[in-house]
Amino acid sequence: MLGKLMKYEWQATWKLLLPANLLIVVMTFFACMAIRLNFGEIKNDGIVFGAVMILATYVGSMFVVMIGTAIYLIYRFYTSTYGDQGYLLHTLPVDKHHIVIAKVTVSTAWVLFSSFLMYLSVLFIFASEKGVIPELVDSIRLFTEEAGGRPSLFAGVMTVTAFVVSVLARVLKVTACLSLGQLSANHKLLMSFAYYFGIYFLQQILSTFYYIFLAVINRRLDTYYYGQTWEVTLLTGLVYVVVFYVVTWYTMEKKLNLD
Repeated sequence: MLGKLMKYEWQATWKLLLPANLLIVVMTFFACMAIRLNFGEIKNDGIVFGAVMILATYVGSMFVVMIGTAIYLIYRFYTSTYGDQGYLLHTLPVDKHHIVIAKVTVSTAWVLFSSFLMYLSVLFIFASEKGVIPELVDSIRLFTEEAGGRPSLFAGVMTVTAFVVSVLARVLKVTACLSLGQLSANHKLLMSFAYYFGIYFLQQILSTFYYIFLAVINRRLDTYYYGQTWEVTLLTGLVYVVVFYVVTWYTMEKKLNLD
């Protein structure tokens, strides 16, 4: 049943999100062409204006796709789980764990896919300038050789893993807030936003205490450690994943309110 739920989620989301993400590919191609123009030697104001507009559209499209993807996935989760479609979904003989896993997995995959395309797009933009990519490759190779090769490769893999976990935690935070919001008799979406900002401020408070603790330790040991490592990101991400998953599942299983 989990496979069927995930397949249904893909079918319900790809028709909108895939073309939206392909827009990044198209705009990257035009932006690279515009960057290759030598503006200092072009005397035609119309060509210069067109190139500038292409670059502005490229930047705007990145923001539109990023924000639009997030809004659509939030809308999709809410309407299909706690909206009118939720009545049908929750009458199916499906374990609530499967519902949460299917929706969160697909949403996380789309966010990672969009992020990958955007990072790749920026890389191509830099590649449009001659000499940038070879210098970057040489720097990475030099760093790897100095680090002995294996430690840097391991750190790279774990950094990517920590990033994936952090994205999963952010997706689950949204589902948890939407789940808590539907407990309200009125203004469910408004309450979801309230829960989101409340959790956000709580996270900031915990982060502040963490850095204060680091400052005290660094002062006493006469060391300097700023705490932004993949270990910290991975550990905090895993904690948030567990907490937000439990909140989402528990409210869906025990506190469902579709009135």
